[in-house]
Amino acid sequence: MIYDVTIIGLKPNTYGAVLAKLPGGLERDIRAGSHLGCFICEFGILNRVLILSRYPSMDALCDDRARSPANDAFGVGEYLNFIERNAYQPLSFMADITPGIFGPFYEIRSYEIGSGGMPETADAWAKVVDERQGISKLLMVMQSLEAAPQRLLHIWPYKTLNARSEARAEASKRGIWPPPGSSTHLLSLKSELFVAAKFSPLA
Repeated sequence: MIYDVTIIGLKPNTYGAVLAKLPGGLERDIRAGSHLGCFICEFGILNRVLILSRYPSMDALCDDRARSPANDAFGVGEYLNFIERNAYQPLSFMADITPGIFGPFYEIRSYEIGSGGMPETADAWAKVVDERQGISKLLMVMQSLEAAPQRLLHIWPYKTLNARSEARAEASKRGIWPPPGSSTHLLSLKSELFVAAKFSPLA
């Protein structure tokens, strides 16, 4: 499976208008794949919405991108400041995403990985990810197919912000997080907190 992560940057104070139109726009523009989630940035760069979709192949994703007009993506063109799209492939040990109620808070972390460093980074994750998932759910970790330098993107849902703090503290206490040996090739790290929209399949 291929996952598409689209960020749409909005004009200030337009969330209400955008969220009212997005369900129809998503149905219009996501045809070859399936819409999994729509999230509003709560902590990070504001006035942005993240859309997560799944596709059976890169060709299917490209078909949908070609059909979606850049100046009116998802039917909200009048409110757009910019749009960013990136394709990702799950790391080998991850199962596909199944929509459900896991949030409403979704922490989305993006790491830039140095040249040739992804295999070693993925191996470090594979050794401890099962134990880490026993503390709190990892929705997905995946590697970019288009960006350079390569990115590792992981998504963590939480019921509350306290649950996030407690899970991270417990993982650190056990010495399993960050995964030992996973930091060698990191160039930069970014973490942002999103909240699921009311119509998001991942809620």
